[in-house]
Amino acid sequence: MLPLDGVLVLEIGSSISASYCCKILADYGANIVKIETIDGDSIRNEEPFIKDSSNIDHSTLFLSLNTGKKSISVNFDEENSIDLIVQLAQKADVIVDGTPPKFLEQKGLLFSNLLNNNTNLVITSITPYGQNGPNSDWEWSQISLEAFGGNMYVSGDYDGEPMSFGVPLFQFVAGQVALSSTMMALLCADRLGGQYIDVSISEVVTSCIPYALQYYTYTGAIWGRGPKNRLLFGVDLWPTSNGHVGLSVIRSTDFEEIAAFLGVPEMYEEKFSTPQGREENYEELKSLYLNRLQEIDKDDFFHEAHAWRLMASRELNPKELLHCEQLIEREYFTNVDHGKLTGLPHVSNVLGLNTTKGIPREGSPSLGQHTEDILTTILNIDSNVIKDMKAKGVIK
Repeated sequence: MLPLDGVLVLEIGSSISASYCCKILADYGANIVKIETIDGDSIRNEEPFIKDSSNIDHSTLFLSLNTGKKSISVNFDEENSIDLIVQLAQKADVIVDGTPPKFLEQKGLLFSNLLNNNTNLVITSITPYGQNGPNSDWEWSQISLEAFGGNMYVSGDYDGEPMSFGVPLFQFVAGQVALSSTMMALLCADRLGGQYIDVSISEVVTSCIPYALQYYTYTGAIWGRGPKNRLLFGVDLWPTSNGHVGLSVIRSTDFEEIAAFLGVPEMYEEKFSTPQGREENYEELKSLYLNRLQEIDKDDFFHEAHAWRLMASRELNPKELLHCEQLIEREYFTNVDHGKLTGLPHVSNVLGLNTTKGIPREGSPSLGQHTEDILTTILNIDSNVIKDMKAKGVIK
């Protein structure tokens, strides 16, 4: 028994945020009906692919975002297809919408009508800038969202250009925000009725940089990129012989212990004995530190530093993450079969529940794999009618 067993969710549109939100809902038992276009979710075409790059069922991003879902493929330009979505919405508990603003409205699918017909329905839309406002219909990219949301201004080197993350992190964070708001609305739907939720990814970006906003709000100063001299012993990681590591100073005696741990006697010189001295002689100290790191293995550095009771960190690449003893002990990865693609590691139990762990029950669906099953079991449509709709291009 899982927390969301029996909860019917319709996922509409092509969106990392919506797909990720529904992937987690599926892990915890929800019945996710993924409503795709005739050509399929555009994420199916995202590289890299596993094996045959011409196969739309082999996109690694799609596979990771759509475990445990059922796919129904419809023609959004057909009135009969829109009617099928309306019928499904009358039986659904949740709709997660990843389409652009006004897209479904232009197709004749009005959320206000769906809420009137199903008073406990929760509808969650996730868009780049929200459903209203002067920017709501802007074209967008990951970098434009980070720039508009304020993250790029505080990211990067002190004297360099603003920097964006190398991955669509905030689209995944927006999916988690949508998950939280959806569950909150679902929790009170029987008492307060259903409601419409409007999640803006750019606003999610802004919510993730609170220090910059607080700094300006309370002091009038603007939090910029920095610091001018990167912290040798702080938040930064520096190169070793085979990766990057870092040390943090949290006690006044840490610097002396770091010098002893590294075995660099030059770091004991008087000019490095105070924080001010270390700042004034930053470049020389940096050279001593980096030259020593080049001789060290990152894993040896990490474990030996902990033996010295120093706060150390190291980067882990994807291969190392899969073999990380901490994640293995916590059963963080589960092997999932996607059709003939068997035994692929997959992140599981994202929410950390212990009694009702969220683990993918099956792999990602092929395009339209469950169309007939959904229409017969949920809407009780006769198989001959379904064949006729397929022949007319209403569904696939």
